[in-house]
Amino acid sequence: MINRILNILKLISEIIAKNDDYNSVLTKIVKLLAKHLNVEVCSIYVYDNSSDSLILAATQGLNKKSVGKVMMHPGEGLTGASFQENKILNISNSYKHPQFMFFKNTGEAKYKSFLAVPLTAGGNCLGVLTMQRIKPEKFSSSILDMAKSLSTQLANLILNAKMLNALSGNNGNGKSNHHVPENRKEQLLLRGIAANSGIAKGAAFIFKSRDFFHTVHHELSSDTEKELAVFDKAIALTKKKTLELEGRALSMISEADASIFHVHLLFLEDRTLLEAIKKEITANRHTAEYGIKIIFQEYQKRFKHLKDQAFREKVMDLKDVLLRLIETVRGMKSGSDGSVTFKNLPEKLILIAEELLPSDLIRMPIDRISGIACEKGGITAHVAILAKALNIPALMGIKEISRKARENDEILMDCHAELIYIRPTEQIKKNFEDLIRSGSLDETLPVDSTPCSTTDGVNITLRANISLICETSLLKKYGAQGIGLYRTEFLYMIRDYLPTEEDQYKVFSRIMKEAEGNEVTMRILDTGGDKPLPYMNFPKEDNPALGVRGTRLLLSREDILRPHLKAILRAGISGKLKILFPMISASSEIRAINKILAEIKDELRKNKIKFAENYKTGIMIEVPSILFDLDKLINEVDFMSIGSNDLLQYIFAADRGNEALSESFQSFHPLFLKILKQAGNAFSGRKDKTLSICGEFAGNPLAAPLLTGAGIYDLSMAPRRIPEVKKTLKMFSSEECRQLLENALKLQTPQEVISLLGKTITDKSRG
Repeated sequence: MINRILNILKLISEIIAKNDDYNSVLTKIVKLLAKHLNVEVCSIYVYDNSSDSLILAATQGLNKKSVGKVMMHPGEGLTGASFQENKILNISNSYKHPQFMFFKNTGEAKYKSFLAVPLTAGGNCLGVLTMQRIKPEKFSSSILDMAKSLSTQLANLILNAKMLNALSGNNGNGKSNHHVPENRKEQLLLRGIAANSGIAKGAAFIFKSRDFFHTVHHELSSDTEKELAVFDKAIALTKKKTLELEGRALSMISEADASIFHVHLLFLEDRTLLEAIKKEITANRHTAEYGIKIIFQEYQKRFKHLKDQAFREKVMDLKDVLLRLIETVRGMKSGSDGSVTFKNLPEKLILIAEELLPSDLIRMPIDRISGIACEKGGITAHVAILAKALNIPALMGIKEISRKARENDEILMDCHAELIYIRPTEQIKKNFEDLIRSGSLDETLPVDSTPCSTTDGVNITLRANISLICETSLLKKYGAQGIGLYRTEFLYMIRDYLPTEEDQYKVFSRIMKEAEGNEVTMRILDTGGDKPLPYMNFPKEDNPALGVRGTRLLLSREDILRPHLKAILRAGISGKLKILFPMISASSEIRAINKILAEIKDELRKNKIKFAENYKTGIMIEVPSILFDLDKLINEVDFMSIGSNDLLQYIFAADRGNEALSESFQSFHPLFLKILKQAGNAFSGRKDKTLSICGEFAGNPLAAPLLTGAGIYDLSMAPRRIPEVKKTLKMFSSEECRQLLENALKLQTPQEVISLLGKTITDKSRG
C-alpha cells in the first residue's frame, strides 16, 4: 500500500508541476484519485473565509456544472460536519444519516456510501476530500488509510494556493471560478437541546429580553419613607398581576393548577427576601429599583452554588418575579402600569429569545407561536414545561441564536434532531417538507368516522395518546376510539410539589368524562431515569435508562404510589378504566402491584368512598425480559401494551437519544418485526386478553399493515396520525397483512423493509 500511496503522490506532484491554474490542478487530482482508488465519485471542497462556506472546487463523478455553485456552511450536511468537527466520516448509507443534505442537479442521488476526510494543514482545516460509491457499504480500511495519507498533500496544496493568491491581492480567490452570489441569504444551522419534540416553521420573532437589570443604575433616594411606601404598594400590585397570570395559565392548561406561578407568589411573600430589599432602601438609601437589583445579584450567587440542577434553574423564576416588581415600581412612578403589549406579529412565528421567562410566554398570543428557540434555559425550567404543556416544539441552549437570526427570517425547527435552520436553502425546505410527509402528518385528510377494519372485516381499534385535558377535543376530530395512553406524569411535571390525591382525582375525572364512554388507559406515573421531577431528590445514576424508574420507582415510594392509585380508581367510576404499569421486568413486580391495589380497595370500601370495581390492569412490554415470560405474565394481567420506543432501545442496546447510534435504532428492522410477531402469537386466540401498541411505531402508516399482520389489532398514537393509518389499513385484507409481514421477515435491513412497504402501499393506492 505504501508504494501505491507514493505513486499517487508522485503523480500529484507532476500535475502541480505542469499546471499553473489552481482549478485545473484540483480537477486533474480528483480524476486521478477516483481512478487509482477505484471510487465512482471524488470531490474536493475548499473553505472560503469571506462567505464562511465550503465550496465544491472540483469533482470527478458529479455534475461539473455544480463546481463553484454547491456550497454549505461549516456544520451543514455531512461534508460540513466533517469540516466543523475535523473528523473523518465513513458512512454506509448517507441518506439515512441525520445530517445528510441533498443537493439537486449534482447527480449524487444514486450514490449511497460516503467518505469525508478533513484537509488539515498548520492546525487549520482548509477543506474536505469526499468520496462516494453506489454500493451501500463503508469504505475499506485500505482506502481510508490512503485517503488520510493523501489529505496532507492536498491540504498543503490548498494552503499554498491561498497564500499566493493573498500575496497577489486576490483575497484568496486567485483564478478560482468560485462565486458567492451577492445579497445571498446565507443559511445557518444551529443545534440546541430539545425541551419539547416536534417540527415547526415560521417567521422569526426576536423577543427582546426583559432582563433590564442593566438599565437599573446606582441611585440614592431623597425620601426613604416614600420609597418604602412605593415598594409596599408595588408588592401588592405585583401579587395581583401574578394571580392574573395564574388565571391565564389555568385557562390554557387545566393540569397546571396555575402552579407554575406558585413559586412566584412564594418569593413575593418571602420575608427574608423582602426585608433584605427594604434594608437596601432604608439603611443604604437606595431606590427601590436598585435595592431589588442588588438583592437579586446576591441571590443569583446563592442559586449557582445549589447542588441540584433543577433548583439552580429556579433563579429564572426569581428573576421573572423581580423584573415584574421593577416594572411595577417604574410604572407607579411614571403613572403607567408597565404592561407589555404584542402588536403586528406574523401569523405563524418562531419565538427567538436569549432567555424566556414563564410570564413572557403566558402573556403572548400563544396561537401564533409555532416554535420556541432560546439561548438559555434547561429542559426542567418552567418555560420548557410550559412549551410541553402547550404542545409547542422548543429548543433550549442554542448559542447566539438571538444575535444570528434576524427579524422575519424564515425558520425551520426539527426538535427530533435538535436542529434549527435559519434562512434555509430551497433544498433544505424541500427536505423539510419530505420529513413532514414521511411522518405522514396529513392535516388535509377528511376525517373518516367509520370504524377501521381490513377489507375482509377484521376490526382494528385506533386510539389516541394524550398528556393533557385540552387534547381530548382531538378524539372526535380525528376519529379516535378512546384513549390508548394517558401520560399521567405531566400532572407531576407542571408542579413544584407532589400533587395531592384530590389534585389528581380532579384531573383524572375530567379525562374519563371527556372520553364519553370509550376506554381510557391511564399509565401510572412514569418518572425517573431521563424524566426527573425537579422536586424529587433522585439519586444520580450512571445509566438512568436502566435505573430506578417507572413502576420500580413507585414500588420503592409507596407514599407516592398509593394516593396516585387511589385517585385513578376513584376517577374510574366516570368511565371505562384501564390501568397500565410501565417498566415491568418480572412477574413479581405486577404481583406486588396487585397486592397494593387490593389493599387500597379495602381502604376505600372501609371509608365508603366510591371507586371503579370493573377496571382492567396491564403492563408495558418494553423491558426484553418480559418477552421470555409472556405465557406466565398473561395470567397476571388483562392486557399488555407494547412500548415500541423503549423496547427498541433495550433490544438493540442503543440509546435512542444518541445520534451516533441512529442506524441501530430502526423500528423496521426484521429482527424487531420478529419480536412483534412473537408477542402477537402469545395473544393469538385469547379473547379474554388483548395486546396493543402505543409507541411511535403505532402511528406510522407504513408500519400499520405489519402490526396487523403480527396480530396486533389495537393501536394507539398521536391523534393527528389516525386518519392516515386508517386510510392505509382499509386497503388491505388481514391475510395480505400477514403475508406482507412474512415477506418483510425474509429481508435483511430496515431499508429493504421500508422499500417493500412503500412499493406495496403505492401499488394499493393506485389500484
